Order: sequence, then structure tokens, then C-alpha cells
Amino acid sequence: MINRSTVYNHNLFTIAAWSVLAFLVASCDNGIRESPNVDHLEVSVKIERLDQQLFKLKDKEEIAGFLEDHPIFSEEFLHVDQYPHDSMAVNYLNGFVSNPASQVIQQEINTVFGNVDQLRLELEQAFKYLLHYYPATKIPKLYTAVTGFAGNDLFVSDSVIIIGLDYYLGEGATYRPLEFPKYILKRYRPEYIVPSIILLMSSTMNNTEMEDKTMLAEMVYYGKAYYFTQQILPGTPDSLLIGYSTQEILDATDNQDVIWAHFVENQLLYESSHFIKKKYMDERPKTLEIGNKCPGRIGEWLGWQIVDQFMEQQPVSLTELMSNSDAPQIFMQSKYKPQAL
Repeated sequence: MINRSTVYNHNLFTIAAWSVLAFLVASCDNGIRESPNVDHLEVSVKIERLDQQLFKLKDKEEIAGFLEDHPIFSEEFLHVDQYPHDSMAVNYLNGFVSNPASQVIQQEINTVFGNVDQLRLELEQAFKYLLHYYPATKIPKLYTAVTGFAGNDLFVSDSVIIIGLDYYLGEGATYRPLEFPKYILKRYRPEYIVPSIILLMSSTMNNTEMEDKTMLAEMVYYGKAYYFTQQILPGTPDSLLIGYSTQEILDATDNQDVIWAHFVENQLLYESSHFIKKKYMDERPKTLEIGNKCPGRIGEWLGWQIVDQFMEQQPVSLTELMSNSDAPQIFMQSKYKPQAL
């Protein structure tokens, strides 16, 4: 249990493989709603394997041509614009491809992601739901890449998605990004790729009041993002959407009243101090201010519960929710007030 005395005294690879986890957390997932039928929508996703293409290049001339042919990959993943001259980027990439460690990474990518059919199918299904809610959506081009952990794990725009597969090899990988602590690294597995993509895509639909610097505004923003992702990926366990373990989901759900009491008694909803907001919104292994079993980013999770309750109370569509930038209104109309379990 989360430490209740602290509160009252001190004012995230296959669908089949994860069906068991979905069942385990079903009792504590957000409200289950009937999903729309999207079977009539036709979506075709093609994934271009830039990672495999890269390791087939034979010399610097081919590498230069590769960089020229794929400018977004070059800029967003390799950051070639940071090099004083194009030849330096070519030399770097040539050294990267010939590096034995890089070759091991690509071999492991080929083992884990030799076939990206499952990833493609999951994305096609997600884009069907996205088209249901946003018919004008253009399906972006999709690429996979190897970064050597020197670039982004994901790049998502309206027109392009690039997936750095080496980030998502999982616990058995020979090399993993050293800058990530274990509580974050656990989310870098294949099953987190699609939820992470949809969560990032939600930002273009998520209207917000930029002048509102309160904790509540941030909580509702993230709450809308997770709710959106949940609707685009119905049936996906909450643990994959927010990156909590099953136990963390259970702890947060079972102690909603404690978490809420802490926020209310410490007047956190309208707090605007960046230092204080970081304690509840930023990446941390635990929110120790509430208890040693309270997961980090608890403000994001609590915002999700508020938005979920708002959607239970108000007859609005997903698009209406995402366009609503009035966080206080969403909070008030949610009538959120958890009871002790």
C-alpha cells in the first residue's frame, strides 16, 4: 500500500503474447467502452527498412547517395546538419557501418525485427481507428532505422515516422542506451513501439492553452493524450499506454483516494512552480512525496483518470475532447473525486 500517513499528516511482442497481461490488468484499466467498427476502412502500411539498406552500402559514394536520398533520416536521426561539411557525415556513417558493435546491433535487429509484419498490422489497425475519428488524416510514410543510440528513438511528424529499432531490442540485447535508467529502459521493448507512436501523434490533435502554466493544465494535457491513445488502440493494456508495470497500475488504482488527497491537501492542482510540478509530472522511479509505492509521473496518470471521468460524464466526441483547451472546465465537469476502496 502507498503510505497513507504521509498524505494525511503532511497536507508500459505480439498481440497473443500480451493477451494474458491484458486480462490481468482488465480489472484496473480505465472504463471499457464499445469500440467503433473500422473493418470497412482500407489502410495499407509499407515500412521501408532503412536499417537493412544502410548495412548493404559498399562505399562512401553509396553512403553519400543514401544520405541525399533520405534527408529526414539524415537530419533527424544522424543530425548531419551539425557537421561542418557533408564529407564528415559520410565518414562518420562509413565508420559506423564498419564498426563491429554496430554490426552486432544490426544482426540483433534482424533477429528481433527480421519480419515487421506484426508491427505493420498493428499500425494498420491503429490508423483505421485514427481515420474513423479524423477522416482527413494522411497515412505517414514509415521507415525503420539503426541509430547507434546517437539519434532519436522515434521521429513522428504528419508525413513521416522513423523508428530507431536498436532502442527497442529488449533486455536480451548486447547493447542498450546507457543514458536511460532501468525504470525507463523497461519500456524500450517491441510491444511499446505502436503505443509510443500514437501517443506522439496525439500532440497534433491535443489543443492546449499555452498561457496556463498550472499543474492541472499539464495533467489534463497528458490525460487527453493517454485517453486518445486508448481509443486509437482499444484493448491495449494501460501498462503499455503509460509505461507502468502491472503492479504500478494496481498500486495507483487501489490508492486513488490517497493520491487525490495528497494533491488536494497540498493545493497542487493550481501550482505553477516548475520545481514542484517536476516532482509529480517528470520521469522518476517513485513519487516519494506520496509513498514509496507510488509510481513516477503520477500527475500524468491522475490527469488520465480525470479525463476518463470527464468522458463518462459528458456526451462529447473524441475530437471535441482533443480540441477543448479548457483544463479547469474539463476538471470541473469530470466531477472527479475517488472514494476509498
